[in-house]
Amino acid sequence: MSISIPQLRGFVELAEHLSFKHAAARLNITQPALSNQIKALEQSLGARLFVRTTRSVELTSEGVKFFRRARRTLADFDSAVADIRAPAGPRRGIVTFACIPTVAGHVFPRIIRQYIKRHPDVTIEMLDEETVAMERKILNRDVDFGVGGRPRRGEDFTFAPMLQDPFVLVCRRDHPLSIKRHIGIDDALKYPIISLAKGSNVRETTQAYFSETGRTFSPAFELLHHYTVGAMVEAGLGIAFLPSQATAMIRMSARVKTVKLADTKFARPVGLITRKVDGLPPMASDFYAFTVQTMKSMHSTR
Repeated sequence: MSISIPQLRGFVELAEHLSFKHAAARLNITQPALSNQIKALEQSLGARLFVRTTRSVELTSEGVKFFRRARRTLADFDSAVADIRAPAGPRRGIVTFACIPTVAGHVFPRIIRQYIKRHPDVTIEMLDEETVAMERKILNRDVDFGVGGRPRRGEDFTFAPMLQDPFVLVCRRDHPLSIKRHIGIDDALKYPIISLAKGSNVRETTQAYFSETGRTFSPAFELLHHYTVGAMVEAGLGIAFLPSQATAMIRMSARVKTVKLADTKFARPVGLITRKVDGLPPMASDFYAFTVQTMKSMHSTR
């Protein structure tokens, strides 16, 4: 199988514009030449990437899968060439990473803003994914790395913990526990518990903590999203245990309050996750290092 850089450029341009006319114009080649590039690429891959009619061009499911990786491969190639030609020049490229939602919305808007301010020619793509989907994308090489809790299958991943995210109690402001400065776990268990569903990192950490401390965890409600957990708490249907970073949006409610837990061991590690067998591309490695530095700085200033 022989795939050329011009073929990748042709595919990426056509995938982005879904128009042979526009893509060919941007590449400064003829439409027949672009069509030949696409046909040669499809033959090399043994898969159809586009569905073409007289009126439209659409990506196939295989084309959608190939697009993200092809664009990143092309960006890494262009970045490597630029570094050789002008090593002191601006950084260029695409970094794609996945992050669990409870962390994505809390810290990464600031990290991404700071990074692209320093490197405006770098494109950062963040996919906010639940733990299972995030780990799948890391293994499938759909993303450069992930950010979340300790992976479930340690044999497939490398986990670099950066900080401990303590769990807190989430309750209504008129709840009897809201007046406490610190809450004991057993005191909290006297009330109905609202929990994230199985499969999430938060639920797995909670289950592990309760098992280690010899307690039974039997939530009254199990939900997929922490925003829904917050809404159920706000409605007075129970209380919840959530990592501190997962409560940023919930705390905006005037009816909901977070209270520290007495047991500081009830916490989850948050870190960066990579495939065990691979290294990171140069641009992803730079953003990875910047993320580590920034997250540690943010945590130390609390």
